[in-house]
Formats: sequence, structure tokens, C-alpha cells
Amino acid sequence: MDTGNSIRELRLEAGYTQQQLGAVIGVKAAYISALERGQRRPGKKLLPLLCDALAVDEMTILFGPRKAQHHREDQEKTELRAIIERLTRNQILHVLRYIQDLLAAGERNDTYRPFILRQPFTNRPVRSRPVT
Repeated sequence: MDTGNSIRELRLEAGYTQQQLGAVIGVKAAYISALERGQRRPGKKLLPLLCDALAVDEMTILFGPRKAQHHREDQEKTELRAIIERLTRNQILHVLRYIQDLLAAGERNDTYRPFILRQPFTNRPVRSRPVT
């Protein structure tokens, strides 16, 4: 999906006409029309205003909802890899144990719950603290 189609789809979801959206962000309806047809691209000043008016982030406007989601997931995976590379072997074992505990308990990956870190292979508690 291109930027123009994204803006049009998001505008319609938000319930705006081109005139209404233009009034909210301070441009003419003809400019909104040109954006949606792909004749113009939102500039540095306009993009944050569009984001606020349509209640979405810049990635969603520029690439559409699906591509923006995939891009965020790629960023999260890259960040996770960078974090894992900084962990010691013992820390990695703790993280693995926590993930195994979550899966065994049937917890969803987005659910918060306190847990007890345990010594790898001995199953003795190390300390109790919530994960944030």
C-alpha cells in the first residue's frame, strides 16, 4: 500500500472528509486530495500533524498498517538480538527458564506476572522480583 492510499484509508476510518482533515491539520482539501492521489508526500511538518489527527504513528501513514507492523516486529527482533548478545551465559539460562515457565503455565507472552529467578540446573531461588 502506498502513502496516499494509507492516508485515504486512515482518514475514512477516522470519519473525516478531506475538508475536515484539512481543517484539523491546517491545509486545504486540495492538498489532502493530492496526498491521497500520490501527487504529494507529507513533509516533516505535516507528518506529525497527520499522525495526531489520525491517531496513528508515522510508519502506519508512510507504509500502511501491515507493513508498519512488520517493520515494528523487525525492529523488536533486532533489539532483542542486540540484548541477547550482551547477556552472559548464566543470564541467558535465566531468561530461557523464565520463558519455559511462562509456556508451561499457559501464560500469554504479553501477560505480566512476577517470577522467581532460579539457579540454572539446581532450581534454587536466586531472588524474587517482578519483570518489567
